[in-house]
Amino acid sequence: MDTPFVAYFPRKPEEFDEVVIRGKLTDNAQNASFNFCLRPPAQWPDDQTSPYIAYHLKISYAPDGESKVTQNWKNVEWQQEQVSKNWLVADRTKPFTAVFRLLDNQVKVFVDNVQHSPDYEMDMQLPVEEIHSVELWNDFEYVEELTFRFNNARDSYQLNA
Repeated sequence: MDTPFVAYFPRKPEEFDEVVIRGKLTDNAQNASFNFCLRPPAQWPDDQTSPYIAYHLKISYAPDGESKVTQNWKNVEWQQEQVSKNWLVADRTKPFTAVFRLLDNQVKVFVDNVQHSPDYEMDMQLPVEEIHSVELWNDFEYVEELTFRFNNARDSYQLNA
């Protein structure tokens, strides 16, 4: 994708809200990125991603088939990246499901479902309630589903953005 697939939160995210993404990468994907972006400044160009990214997860594939996941965040400049093994989309020829659980100061990522310990975790330095959109960049063949799951059990739940 030369331009991202973008989905906007219908309201401000809160602790325990989740984003479920089902899709497929191209069979020869080299990179795929998931960005949880804050609203960019008013003068920011529309064709550029926000300079404020609360959470960034990038899958990179080497020509020899090895792959890795890089997690990071951006406050104008990229900060401290964490690199680990790729469990998220190990087989590029098959569809994947990723669940991103937002907490007040952390994001947890689950492969397939949330019935197990998180596959990836990262502390968040930017406020979760300021996240405005999710961007998917690079080698996605298709996005079958992007669902916002809100923590409906809390008494204060309101559908106000």
